[in-house]
Amino acid sequence: MCGILGIVDKEGGSAREAVLQPMLDAIHHRGPDGQGTYEEGPVAMGMRRLSIIDIDGGRQPFFSRGGRVIAFQNGEIYNFKALRRELEERGYTFTSTCDTEVLAHGYDAWGIRGLLNRLDGMFALAILDRDESALYIARDRFGEKPLYYAHSGNRFAYSSTLATVVAHGWVNGDIDTLSLHRYLSLHYVPGDRTIFLGVSKLLPGQALRLGIDSMRLDTFLYYIPFLAAEPHAPSEKRLSELLDESIVTRLAADVPVGVFLSGGVDSSLVAAMSARHHSGINTFSIGFDSAGHDESQYAKAVAKHIGSRHHHFIFDQDRFNDLLPQVAAYLDEPLGDQACLPTYWLCQEARKVVTVALSGEAADEVFGGYSYYDVPAASRPGSLLGEPGNATSISGFPLLLDVTQSKALADHRGGSEDEWEAGLAGWLNTAADPVMKSMAADLTTWLPDNLLVKLDRMCMAHSLEGRAPYLNREIVEYGLNLRPSGKISENVFKVTLRKVAEPLLPKGIFDRPKQGFVLPMEKWLASWFEEYGSPKYYFAQAGIPHLDTKSLGIFCEDQQRMGMPNQRAVFSAIMLCEWYTAFSRKTAQLRDAVA
Repeated sequence: MCGILGIVDKEGGSAREAVLQPMLDAIHHRGPDGQGTYEEGPVAMGMRRLSIIDIDGGRQPFFSRGGRVIAFQNGEIYNFKALRRELEERGYTFTSTCDTEVLAHGYDAWGIRGLLNRLDGMFALAILDRDESALYIARDRFGEKPLYYAHSGNRFAYSSTLATVVAHGWVNGDIDTLSLHRYLSLHYVPGDRTIFLGVSKLLPGQALRLGIDSMRLDTFLYYIPFLAAEPHAPSEKRLSELLDESIVTRLAADVPVGVFLSGGVDSSLVAAMSARHHSGINTFSIGFDSAGHDESQYAKAVAKHIGSRHHHFIFDQDRFNDLLPQVAAYLDEPLGDQACLPTYWLCQEARKVVTVALSGEAADEVFGGYSYYDVPAASRPGSLLGEPGNATSISGFPLLLDVTQSKALADHRGGSEDEWEAGLAGWLNTAADPVMKSMAADLTTWLPDNLLVKLDRMCMAHSLEGRAPYLNREIVEYGLNLRPSGKISENVFKVTLRKVAEPLLPKGIFDRPKQGFVLPMEKWLASWFEEYGSPKYYFAQAGIPHLDTKSLGIFCEDQQRMGMPNQRAVFSAIMLCEWYTAFSRKTAQLRDAVA
């Protein structure tokens, strides 16, 4: 696990240590155990390392073809041992036991598409082919690892963090009004756009080729989740085998490993299966000082049942006010997910014990875990941001604001659909049934741009590696393509997954409704405005371009007067302001450092 970044600058500006080192220093939290660089001509590439596999021998970059191929990676390749054996049979010699070395030799042996198609992992990678005079960057299939980039004329930059791209003086750092409009409805920024006009992000399963001589940039999707025309019948035995295989590979590390355990079915199943392979594994849960929002008793019951070493922490109102600005400072883009704060605290405490933590992310999207999946298709709009008066996304996801309300707060006069969204809608229309369509929509929006952002950024804030066993390609396509009755039946959700989990977990885990991180937000938001001023005053100080802060302040004061019926929208607005303040400060400091 690390952070990667690079620059190609053919304008005569320095692409070497004067620019590269301050950028690497800015991502130190993603990799505190060392760094590696490669520089030649207009190209400078670098990484910060969090040592997980081959502690002593895993220093990047790795080389192939006599030094003509240079590879960097952020992430983990779980099937690297099998790929290594295949490459050794072809005559390649390895100098380490690190998974990243497989990328260098694998690219040389199979080319970029052949390599990417073989990988099981979470990664953002960068490979320089000196013979081809080309730079390739790519992102894993489901978006577990981030990768941002900017391109302007004879300059190109990429990075694991947004700030280290925006900080280049030639990058357009203006707020993208379509992204702002989407954020106000969704509480995250979806697709290949970012909150800034001049910076894009690679989509999950997407790669990019930059021809260094021509500076021509081409992107291509190497993976799109398979949607079967005829969904298959469930097999608990097959799913159990797939999950066990995935968990075994994700437990592999040369450092201590644990499991995030909420007490829900998803994380409890991961913990139970992990405990079969790792006796006395560490598990971590977080509770709240409000009894109506605390489900830690279930996590403790699971921990006792599987024999784990359990660690439990409490998140309260004082931590909310203290941590919110800290959390916002670690976000690349604004993210209005309330669970960011307790997740940040959980990661901080877990890092004192382990370096790797397995998580239950993606089970809901892959096996049918949300109640809105069971809503008739006719009641769902056909667009990402819903319709006027219908604050429901294309998946059934409940929006914060409908399209009219969000447009009233953001200065966006263009359409709400771009090329990415049009392509998404076309692909979703190939789904065999409404449940599959909703799950596929969340798998390509809500999951990579909200849930996995939260997991990656909150873990990396504390140099902790988070792994998601449900995001194995075979598992995702197995769950996505189950018959609807294998997902939802008679108001029971994740039907097939629950059947796999039932023999392994205490019965009480199943006899309750789904909860998740539900926080006592009304009380906490009131305390926030007591400390930082009334909503009108607070938002007036934000100074965010293209945002009508006066109208936003009025909206939030109305919410406060009514008892915060739309807590999600108010919290997201606060996170937007705190993010903008922290991000502006960070990029200004970086620009000064590289000037």
